[in-house]
Amino acid sequence: MKKIFLASYFAKVVEQFKAFVQNNEIKTKRILFIPTASNVEEYTEYVTEGKQALEELGYVVDKFDIANEPVDVAANKVKNAEMFFVTGGNTFYLLQELKKKNLVSLINEKVDSGTPYIGESAGAMIMAPSIEYCRIVNNATLAKDLTDYSALNQTKFYTLPHYKEEPFVELDDEVLAVYKDKLNLLPINNSQVIIVNDKDYKIV
Repeated sequence: MKKIFLASYFAKVVEQFKAFVQNNEIKTKRILFIPTASNVEEYTEYVTEGKQALEELGYVVDKFDIANEPVDVAANKVKNAEMFFVTGGNTFYLLQELKKKNLVSLINEKVDSGTPYIGESAGAMIMAPSIEYCRIVNNATLAKDLTDYSALNQTKFYTLPHYKEEPFVELDDEVLAVYKDKLNLLPINNSQVIIVNDKDYKIV
């Protein structure tokens, strides 16, 4: 069964994460921590906070930036991952690097077979069918080699993180105004998460 945990800001939803682990009987303490989306961002404190929160829970965190690794090394890391954590940052840059390393289908295979996936902000939005809607909140020009916005397509909804949270209030409102009649947008604030399994999802 799929075990997907989508958040805006992981450091604020640690209690929900602990319940997610318990409810899904997740035993592994090893996490492949992918901070790649933050490479092109000025503010990256959430990466440090997320990693620290996991370590405080007793996890062995393998920080692995796919942008700086050869295709075969990245593929082996993904194939051997026991749990994924994909941080926030620029969604377009993240998708570009995943596609450059041919990791989209590999991650999907792992998630489909039950490997837990934790996505924070960009890491959550990339699970939608497409990230075209992210153009309003992210700078797409930071991913100059990305021409196809089709994403992991693990969710039929489109996560809209940081809803009603500064400094994203106006941007999220714009996304809703533009796409509310076109896409199944699912807004969550920094204290909420979306739990996804094979058949349904819920906001906690």
